[in-house]
Amino acid sequence: MAFQQPPILNPSIPFSAAISGGLSEGKMVVIQGQVQPWAKSFAVNLRCGNRDIAFHFNPRFHESRLVVVCNTEQGQRWGTEERTYHMPFNLGVYFELIINVKGHCYQVSVNGQHFLEYRHRLPLHTIQTLDIKGDVTVSCVRFTDPSGPQVHAAPNYGFHSGTIPSMFAQPVFGAPAPRRKKEKNFAGQPNTPMVVTNPAVPFQVAIPGNVSRSRKITIVGNVPFRAKRFHINLKNSLTSNIALHINPRLDEGALVRNTQTHGVWGSEERHISMQPFSRGQAFQMEIMHTRSCYQVSVNGLHMFDYVHRIPANQVDQLEIGGDVTLSCVQY
Repeated sequence: MAFQQPPILNPSIPFSAAISGGLSEGKMVVIQGQVQPWAKSFAVNLRCGNRDIAFHFNPRFHESRLVVVCNTEQGQRWGTEERTYHMPFNLGVYFELIINVKGHCYQVSVNGQHFLEYRHRLPLHTIQTLDIKGDVTVSCVRFTDPSGPQVHAAPNYGFHSGTIPSMFAQPVFGAPAPRRKKEKNFAGQPNTPMVVTNPAVPFQVAIPGNVSRSRKITIVGNVPFRAKRFHINLKNSLTSNIALHINPRLDEGALVRNTQTHGVWGSEERHISMQPFSRGQAFQMEIMHTRSCYQVSVNGLHMFDYVHRIPANQVDQLEIGGDVTLSCVQY
C-alpha cells in the first residue's frame, strides 16, 4: 500500500510543505481554512523543484471587482492570467478548497462545488511543493492519493468503508501482520470500519455491531472561532441513555465527561492536564473501548480514561452536536 502523507494541522502562514511522492493524476490537495475578515488576497501555489510555479491560485478581494486569478510562473516570468470574476470565498468565512489533479488540468472545487479548471502548462512530475501565503488561516492541509483511502470532501456527506490516515502517527515499515479472521457485525457482515466525509452537524449514526474492544472511533473536525461548546455522545438508541458524554466547553475552558441514565446526569468528571481544543483549530479525537473504560486521545495525546458506568455493549449510536464542523468520522 502506498504511504499516505499525514495531514498537517494548523500550519502558520506563510506555509510551505513538500508533497510526498509529488503530484500525479488522481491525487488531490485539500485545504481547510478561513479567509481573514480584512483580507486583501491569498495565494495557493504548486511549485516545481526549480522554484517555478506550475499553478498559482490567487483570490483577490482588493481589486475593483472580486476576482480569482490563475497563472503559471516560469523562469521568473508570469504567463497569461486566467481571471474568473466569481468569488466563492467570503471574508471571515470558513472554506474547503480541493485541487483535483487530472491528466489535462487541475479541477478546483470550493465548499463541494466545482469552480474552475486550469490546464497544465508545466509537467506534473516537476511539482514538489505546496505553498500558501496571504490573508488566510489554515486549519488542515491533506493530500489524498488515488491508491489509498479517500477521505476528501463530498457534497453533503457520503459513507464508505476504509480508514482515516492518522494526523500524527508516523509510517511503520515491517513484515505484514498475520491475517486474522474478520469480526462480524450484527448483520453477519465483516466488521469493516466505515468513514463518513463532511457530515452535517448535528450528526447521528448507528454504530454497527456496537462498540467492541477491536473498534475505534475517530473524529476529525474543526472548532469555529466563535465556538462555545460541542458534545460527542455514545448512547443507546432504545433507552436514550448516554454511556459517554464528552463536552468541550470553550466558554469555561473545561472538558466535561458524564453519563446520563433515564434522563438523569451523573457526577461530572472535569480534570485534565491541558485543554486540547482551541477556537479556530482542527483536531483529531480517538475513542477506544477497553474492558474497564473508554480511552480518549486528542491530537495524538492521551487526555483521559472514563470508567464504564453503563455496559459498553449497550452502546449502538454515535451523536455529535454543537459548535463544531466535521471533516471525517470513522467508526
